[in-house]
Parts: sequence; structure tokens; C-alpha cells
Amino acid sequence: MPDLFSLQILIAGGLIGAAAGLLGSFALLRRMALVGDALSHVALPGIALALIFNLDPLLGAFVFLLLGTAGIWFIEHKTKLPVDTLVGIFFALALAIGALLASEEELLDALFGDITKLNQLEILSAVFISLAISLALILLSRRFTLTMISTDLARSTGLSPHRLEFVFLLIFALTVAVGIKFGGALLTGSLVVIPAATARNLTRSMNGYLALSVILGFASAVLGIFISVLYGFAPGPTFVLISGAIFFLSVFFRR
Repeated sequence: MPDLFSLQILIAGGLIGAAAGLLGSFALLRRMALVGDALSHVALPGIALALIFNLDPLLGAFVFLLLGTAGIWFIEHKTKLPVDTLVGIFFALALAIGALLASEEELLDALFGDITKLNQLEILSAVFISLAISLALILLSRRFTLTMISTDLARSTGLSPHRLEFVFLLIFALTVAVGIKFGGALLTGSLVVIPAATARNLTRSMNGYLALSVILGFASAVLGIFISVLYGFAPGPTFVLISGAIFFLSVFFRR
């Protein structure tokens, strides 16, 4: 692998990890830690259809994630069922459809992913999307935090918690779509959950929590890609093992 291309892969992976870590910091506070893991499987039918029609799998994944997110948000508003319950239902349906549409080899690639196989255009799109996700989360962080504290208080300031919930789910869907390139549908949830869980063990303030989630997401992703390229391992599982090891170490230094 050329040195320049390796550097581009490391940057793209690091930014994906940073964006996922920042998203995860909000997801943990909203009790939505497992939503990313389940939501990633909603993309499987889109990936399968994109492969069938020779389209970009990222596009297919995002379209189905967008449709799934809109469906979850709409049904949640109508039924008042918890978001994680609805995500679980959509997850099961999407996994069944994806298994029917995709071949065994295609399904295996979609489940595990491999960021080292991205082309130049995919790397640039991953970098741009990751930066856009991070910027959106930073700009909306105060609003998201306020709705987590009290929906009534948020409404009194003119905010719409229901609309913010939809925006948050959209950002979640976009993060999962770009994360699938890294860890596949099976491991994308770990990009969101583990760095944020580690940061929560090590920090006391909200700003410190958000910042450390980003740093750990970036560092774990870069280190995982570097080791995977060096020793020929799969990047997704390597990231999970590294970030998991850091998490268990953080338990002993919990603040």
C-alpha cells in the first residue's frame, strides 16, 4: 500500500472514529448505546441492492438508514414506544431482507467491512461526512444537552424536542453509514459506544467527556488501522480489541 494512501486511510479512519466517539457521548447519555449497533443492520438491504445494481454501497446504506430513521421517528411519535424497541424491530426486518437479497460473500463483506479497501473518492467522502457530523454535533450540543436534562425546559426556550430527536437520529444514521466502511454492519456500534463509555469513566465535566470521547475515538481508530495494516489483521475487529482494552483499563481509574 503506498505511503500517501496509507496516510489518507489513517486520516479517514481517525475522523470516522472521532465523529462516532462524539456521537456516542450523546448516545450514552440518552440511553441509546445499543441503537448504533442495531441501526447498522438496517443498512444491509440498501447495501445488498446497491451491489446488485452496481451502485456505491454507502449510498444504498444511507438511503435505507434514512428511510428506517424516518420510520422509527414517525412510529415513536405515534405509539410512544421507546426508540430502542423500534430500532430492534427494524433491525430484525432489515437483517432478514438483507440476508435474502445478498449472497453469502457479499453479506460477509457488509457485516465486517474493511477501510483499507476504500478508493480515493470513498476516502474523500468519508472525510467530508465525518467532519460534517462532528460540526453538526458541536453546533447542536447545547440543544441536545438541554433536551436530555428536561424536555419541558427545552420547550420553554422555544426548542422542539421531537424535531431534535429526528435530527439526532439522522446524524446517527449518517454516522452508521460512514462507519460501515470501517467496521461493517456487525461492528459499527462499537465505534459509537466504546470510546464514549471509556471517556465517561475518566472524566467529570461535560466538556471533558465530549473532548475525550473524540480523542479516544480518533486514537483507537488510527492505532487499529496501523496495527491491522502492519500485521495483516482486519481493521474493524482490531479497533474493537484496542478500544475494548482501553475501556477495561479505564475501569481501574474511574473518576
